[in-house]
Amino acid sequence: MRTVPRNPRRGGRRAAPVKSIRRRRLALSLSVLTIGILLLVLGKAFSQETPGQPGAEPTIRLINVEGVIDPLMAGYVNRHIETAEREGSRAVMITLDTPGGLDESMRDIIRKMTDSPLPVIVYVAPSGARAASAGTFILMASDVATMASGTNLGAAHPVAFGVDPDSVEGMKIINDAAAFIRSLAEASGRNANWAELAVRQSVSLSADEALHQQVIDMRAESNAALIEQIHGFTTRAKDITIDTRGATTVDSVMSLQERLLRLVLNPNVAYFLFLYGLLAIAYELTDPGIGLAGASGVIALLLSLYAMYVLPISLVGLALVILGMAMLAADLFVSSFGALSGGGIVALIVGSFILFDAPFLRVSLPLNLALAGLSAAFFLIAARKIISARRQPAISGHQKMIGEVGHTRSRLDPLGQVFVRGELWSGEAPEGEIIEKGEEVVVTEVSGLILKVKKTE
Repeated sequence: MRTVPRNPRRGGRRAAPVKSIRRRRLALSLSVLTIGILLLVLGKAFSQETPGQPGAEPTIRLINVEGVIDPLMAGYVNRHIETAEREGSRAVMITLDTPGGLDESMRDIIRKMTDSPLPVIVYVAPSGARAASAGTFILMASDVATMASGTNLGAAHPVAFGVDPDSVEGMKIINDAAAFIRSLAEASGRNANWAELAVRQSVSLSADEALHQQVIDMRAESNAALIEQIHGFTTRAKDITIDTRGATTVDSVMSLQERLLRLVLNPNVAYFLFLYGLLAIAYELTDPGIGLAGASGVIALLLSLYAMYVLPISLVGLALVILGMAMLAADLFVSSFGALSGGGIVALIVGSFILFDAPFLRVSLPLNLALAGLSAAFFLIAARKIISARRQPAISGHQKMIGEVGHTRSRLDPLGQVFVRGELWSGEAPEGEIIEKGEEVVVTEVSGLILKVKKTE
């Protein structure tokens, strides 16, 4: 008796569809990658230790403010000023490097600084740092304003989100900001005229110019040098003589929650999460069944929406991003000869560029172009192939037996047994024919669990 080799592509009982398996492996890989990135972020966050409680020796609490002034940054600064008060620190030193931030968050920090019984030193450092926009206000509100060489401050013209600066409402916002910064400068005995110009005309100063024009109190090149310089300095607003003899510095760090949410509030991260969420959900809709891509997409989308709730966004920019994704998806079903895809890519690029309604909040151009290209590639290549595969006739089940070659294991008269694809089946010969045992046959039809066969030619 001749043996029949198994079809290598269909060995075993029922081979799962290869394309379906590949798609599920791809979804699983993407989800594992996303979870891995989150675990790395968590690991990095956990690896940073929080400072212990200081002893009886005098301390100066250091607070590093780097990046946009937002609600999370305000909460971080205010929390550590309160900690310094409870621990009896001699002073609070804020190292500042910011392009600006949200007005309400800036005012929260300033209220805490001015209400604190401790002297608050604001130090624009290191070299290359800046105290722009909201940072200028915070510097003017400090008890001691200092800068390092190679730093600058100014350009404090308020950005009124969704308000024309030349309108009556816009002028009210500018006048209010000018009056506010002038009052802060006057309270600390600094150049109030220049402070007002920084708001009205967006002027800026270097460290040397700021010292010369009495906008700051002193210049220092390091934390240690500054601590030595401020010893014996009497603040004007609080009338406190600072004593730094024998004081050690205590660093402040963000909590785990603050670090994670701070990462999400980065405009580049927020935009990436938003697009990833939309693409992952789109993938899940085109190829349902595994759930991990959809779950990670929903999480990413919710995190991005949190960032968009906290940060000022342009509704026009958001609408353009959503429209761009919709146009790319529509091109899968409508023959537009690439017009919809081209329009979608343009809408994505323009929408992401104006998505965040502030000059200090921008999606970087390389990331903008890269995500637009990846989104287009997903819809034009991956999603198109998935949908095309799903539209094809089923490749599993008994109907796929048609055309398979096997051998009879008994005489078919007209019924008997046939061996096909490594299994024994009930076979039926064509009407009026008899097929002897051991003959090579081919399946012509499947009727329930019976294979209708005929002899091969």
